[in-house]
Amino acid sequence: MTDDPDTRERILTIALELFAAQGYAGTSIAHITGRLGTSKAALYYHFGSKAEILDALLAKPFAAYARLVESGPRSPDDLLAAVIDTTAESHDVANLIANDPSARAVLRERTRQLDADEINEALLAELAGPRPSVARRVRAHAAYAVAKQATLTLLSATGRITPATRVEILAAALRALGNS
Repeated sequence: MTDDPDTRERILTIALELFAAQGYAGTSIAHITGRLGTSKAALYYHFGSKAEILDALLAKPFAAYARLVESGPRSPDDLLAAVIDTTAESHDVANLIANDPSARAVLRERTRQLDADEINEALLAELAGPRPSVARRVRAHAAYAVAKQATLTLLSATGRITPATRVEILAAALRALGNS
């Protein structure tokens, strides 16, 4: 069997749909292969377990946030806009984690491996600036939370972020940072 990236992506798409509909714990490999129309052996060629599938789903948003850190210093406006865009792109996976206790449990185990805390701390440090006061660190946390949570909440409510909505989220985050 050849390594088919399309099959791998189809597995991830189907798994995300099933995890969202039935929960991570309520979805079996048999459910995924049934929807995929293939054998368990074919799925196991691409992923060794259901946990590996969830890991692959989580890896995309973590990699996107890591790229934000790697892209270097930028203005708070640019960083918060990038956080909004990255959050919007990873909405489906974030929604799964927010709504599924069994997926959150797996995520807690995996978070350390994916350096999530380090990524968040680096983004917060960039927002807070050099030698920040306690107040500036608090505002950085608030701005980051506004950018991520407002994006997720509005996507859950409306299914999309319009350019005007994005501008409003960014403005709210900048107000929280003290850059209105």
